[in-house]
Amino acid sequence: MGAGEFLQRLQPLKAEMEAAFFRVYQPFHVQEETFDALLAMLDEQMHNRSSLHRELDRGRAWFSSAPAGMRLNYSAVPSAVQISMRAKELRELGIGWVQLSEVPFPHTQNSRQLLQTLIDAWHAEGFAVGVDFDVSGTAADDPWARQALKGDPAMQQRYWMIADAKLASLYSPFSKENETGVFYKLEKIHQYVYRNPQTQCWLLDYKNPQVLTAVLERFCSLADLGVDAIELRQLDHMWKECKTQPLYPQVPDLFALFATAGKLVCPSVLVIGHSEAAAHDLQILAQRAPRATAIIDQAAMINGWNSLATRDTKMQRADMIFHALNPSTIAIHPVGCDQGICWNFNVEAAMMRGWNPESHRQFLTDFYTGQALGSFAEGESDPGSGRCYGTLASWAGCGRAMDNHEPYELENSCRRVLLLQGLSLAMSGMPLLSDGDELGALNDVSFRLDPGKEQDRRWLQRPVYIEEKAQQRFSPLSLEYRIFQSLKVMLQVRSDYPNWNWGQEQILDTANDALLVWSRFCENQRLLFLFNFTESPQYCPLTSLFNEGEQARELLTGRRISGSQKTLGLKAYEFLWLIVEGDVDSIQ
Repeated sequence: MGAGEFLQRLQPLKAEMEAAFFRVYQPFHVQEETFDALLAMLDEQMHNRSSLHRELDRGRAWFSSAPAGMRLNYSAVPSAVQISMRAKELRELGIGWVQLSEVPFPHTQNSRQLLQTLIDAWHAEGFAVGVDFDVSGTAADDPWARQALKGDPAMQQRYWMIADAKLASLYSPFSKENETGVFYKLEKIHQYVYRNPQTQCWLLDYKNPQVLTAVLERFCSLADLGVDAIELRQLDHMWKECKTQPLYPQVPDLFALFATAGKLVCPSVLVIGHSEAAAHDLQILAQRAPRATAIIDQAAMINGWNSLATRDTKMQRADMIFHALNPSTIAIHPVGCDQGICWNFNVEAAMMRGWNPESHRQFLTDFYTGQALGSFAEGESDPGSGRCYGTLASWAGCGRAMDNHEPYELENSCRRVLLLQGLSLAMSGMPLLSDGDELGALNDVSFRLDPGKEQDRRWLQRPVYIEEKAQQRFSPLSLEYRIFQSLKVMLQVRSDYPNWNWGQEQILDTANDALLVWSRFCENQRLLFLFNFTESPQYCPLTSLFNEGEQARELLTGRRISGSQKTLGLKAYEFLWLIVEGDVDSIQ
């Protein structure tokens, strides 16, 4: 049955998989036998999966219900007692899965056992568990890297290594200060190795097809630990050329090969692609991948922050209309990024709006580091990479409002937090919160006291979980209570509608650029979502939303709105989730 099972899974996927493989490797004269060997390896990996995992692979996938997730940092490994306490809070909130970031590949027995123990502990609490996986490179202490340093030519050929310093400088788009840029000289073997400027990992050379096979084997070994999701990190660094571009055309095909391997070997595991490319390139990633593959929708997140800073939703609406992800793709909607945010917005849409892309990028950096006129945010930036760092609550202005004892501004800040969370939950797909967002966690500057972290600004937005602070979610006058309980209601409403993610979406024009409005049709159900991205009241004509004889009910408050009202007003940073109660056929 096993051999037949693999072939049955392969049949609908083989043509696209083979096409992707040879689009990447045909220029390097790779033969058909290499592709056949790749399939044979995947067949073997499927057969090596435990009977329990293979039974899960045949059932209904856990992610088909699109539960909300929470991103946690793996490097602060909690004890079983801490996991139990945290699980209680997340269950209360309505979280269904946790995504562990900064997970080093477990290439030793001890590291593998530690990761296995953590996965099992979360499973015992009833949560699905995802881990991230850097597909672009390895740590310098990885067995592959150590063998390369010992002179193993096969392992050296897995990495981007160059002996000539002048040639290395041609491939250095991240640094112009020194001759070799991001290349690091390995004195022992007289080579320069290309390093990721953020993670310092040695970058792999996917022009060598053996690299694809070897990394796919590691991908399968992670699945064997019983994980429920694997997030493919650093997709943008999988391919390198002399001429820099945001996303090389080979990357969507390489991503598709990983996603297809997941469908063949471990279909119960959700494969998640994480790219920092703009909306157009994310759309290409989604188009190449098989059905039910997930994409981190960085573009939607950036557009949300951009609309909040500019009080203008035109660029956001343009991406939702022209660069929406493939409907067969599972869009994962974060509000922030644990690696910091790069302002990779849609350049063409910005220029059509009259914004110079570089100037606008600098404006957003200044705004979310609190330097722009009218900014409410607190954050930090890295001048070298252009990344910005900070928690959701600090970027929304909560910290500044509390420091200045401004209750009115604190109210607006809370509304901004809930607006962006409400946006991520309203969109089709799976929302993904960051650790601390549910409690309004502020920037944590204590990382500067740790010599091992003081140079890494990512720790600014990774606040330490404190049980006493979490208990404030039960205190009605606290910031934690306001955000946690509001988020809890939103998650409950969302889970009460099994068809929440189904149906066709339509962006609605209300002739008001401060508002983002769209509808979603599913069978006889019509949902309307309205978001005011300004601190001023805004109005839109109800005739653009539904008929005069119809009514709508606000899902979060129960408020009823009649079409006879002609106009609908939204208060500062207010958002509405409406369900139209009437004959949908009459308004389509």
